[in-house]
Amino acid sequence: MKKGVALVTVILVTAFLLVIGGLTAFLVQRGLRITGISRRALSTFEAAEGGVELGVNEIWAAENEGRAMNVINQVIGGKEVSSRPQRLFAITEKGGSLEFAAAYEGLGRGVGGGGAALFYGILSRAEGGPEDRIELEVLYRRVLGVIAQ
Repeated sequence: MKKGVALVTVILVTAFLLVIGGLTAFLVQRGLRITGISRRALSTFEAAEGGVELGVNEIWAAENEGRAMNVINQVIGGKEVSSRPQRLFAITEKGGSLEFAAAYEGLGRGVGGGGAALFYGILSRAEGGPEDRIELEVLYRRVLGVIAQ
């Protein structure tokens, strides 16, 4: 009766250790896959943020040159990025000259001097593959009368 107990115990312990080893290998492989997906998604998000910056630059260039804004397509970090700036609306800024970037240096203007802000929408899309696609939609405000960007 006691002769087969050791063999059965060894077989059960071996089977248990094999199951634990298999689960460990599966979890390590799964973790590496998730890490890779996360890294690709983050780099695609950063490329989309770069597209927002391209849109801001296009807004400034179009306003300074007096032309219509263009859709910008560019490759950033191996990702296809499309940036589409669009003028939305303008409002009058509230506040006095000191509150509105004029101060004593004379930079900018307050409401008394015709202070206003233009609002733009920037849609930035970045694609790195079939699973890597990020869209950012940003509202950008450009204050008229302020020299610095």
